[in-house]
Amino acid sequence: MAGNNSLELEIHSLFQEGLPLETICAEIISKYEKIDVLSPFESESISHFLIAAGKIHLLFKFYLRCLRKNSLAQFPWGYLASAIMQTESQLSDDLIDLIEMGLAAQADEQSALKVHTLLQSIPALQSRLQNQKQLFEIDQMQTKVRLMAQLNHNRLYQLKELEEQTLQQLVKIFPQDIEVKLLHQAHLEKKADEILAKIRLTPRSPSAMKKMLEQAHPDSEEFVENLKKQTRLLARRLKSEQPDQIYNLTMLAMQFELFDLALEIVNEGPATFASEWLKAEILFESGRFLDLLKHIENIETKMTATPESTYGAVYLKAQAYFGLGQKEIAIQLLESLSEKVPSYRSTEALLHEWKTS
Repeated sequence: MAGNNSLELEIHSLFQEGLPLETICAEIISKYEKIDVLSPFESESISHFLIAAGKIHLLFKFYLRCLRKNSLAQFPWGYLASAIMQTESQLSDDLIDLIEMGLAAQADEQSALKVHTLLQSIPALQSRLQNQKQLFEIDQMQTKVRLMAQLNHNRLYQLKELEEQTLQQLVKIFPQDIEVKLLHQAHLEKKADEILAKIRLTPRSPSAMKKMLEQAHPDSEEFVENLKKQTRLLARRLKSEQPDQIYNLTMLAMQFELFDLALEIVNEGPATFASEWLKAEILFESGRFLDLLKHIENIETKMTATPESTYGAVYLKAQAYFGLGQKEIAIQLLESLSEKVPSYRSTEALLHEWKTS
């Protein structure tokens, strides 16, 4: 028997006890049905045994019960096809339902549709599957239309939380849909802009921050360490409960100029377009210009370019080169940006400052 050695030994032991075949089959099936998840190796072993024993009807019932409790790691389509070829009686609707359940349980598994003997054995299967596919596509289309209408309504009335929830539903149900991908990308860019706007509009004075920390506790170093500890604990909790709030916590760390902590915290959140650009801003604010250039290069390689992301990359590269003392390269980059979007992050004013410095 091609299969599990322990199963072979168990079957051999049961035969040695003189038990009838029906009892042995019942014992084996009962044992395997108690397993939470059957590995492909285990499901193939018991399939081989029941087919060899001529207990095709028991095999079909075993498959059906396993599918209902979702205990098959991978459906053994090859053994099912082999079993069907050995049946001489008229195939029941229950058997066809079993195959359809198997397909539904493993949407990415296409081997059943490619088993020529299986389709030959059940001529009605192909048409039933095609009808189900058409009904599914119609249902998906109606769902998308409904969610898109809901998304537009939430945007029109500026219901931001509901807009976010609806968009997440669309992404979950239609992960490969081009239109949904574009909507999701635009939404992430908008969130990134909002985060960067908050950072730019909030004034920060290094001396003021240091003074505040000193006044907060006689031993400012101890206070900072305690602040870091509490912030890390909060970040871990938010990671499991409200991961989107990690960005706000990151910006709080930036306000206290705890840039290493800010980088640590933002890495606890979901890896998104917005989080990658927030990392870039942290590197810029902390003066880590070489790391900033490497990070921007990584973003450009991994993420889809948009006009806004292109402008942001050029701007931060210019700032990094200027910080590294490469003034000419920095000015050239900023001039190229100024020609296209002179109002971007006060580019013209910054360019004038650099040229006259």
